[in-house]
Amino acid sequence: MTCCDNHPGHIHQKTCRICKSEFCHDCHPSFLGICDKCGYKILIGLVVVMVVMSYVAWFGVL
Repeated sequence: MTCCDNHPGHIHQKTCRICKSEFCHDCHPSFLGICDKCGYKILIGLVVVMVVMSYVAWFGVL
């Protein structure tokens, strides 16, 4: 196991389920097992889907 870049002395305790990058719990305290980068990508995708669905619901456009 390698040490964390942001917290010297901490070892990587978790691996992201999506991108397989390693991180320690102090860097990304995620209970889902995903890193912050992948979490933001998922949130952006959800926002895009919500906007598209709202256009479909309001205007019937698709």
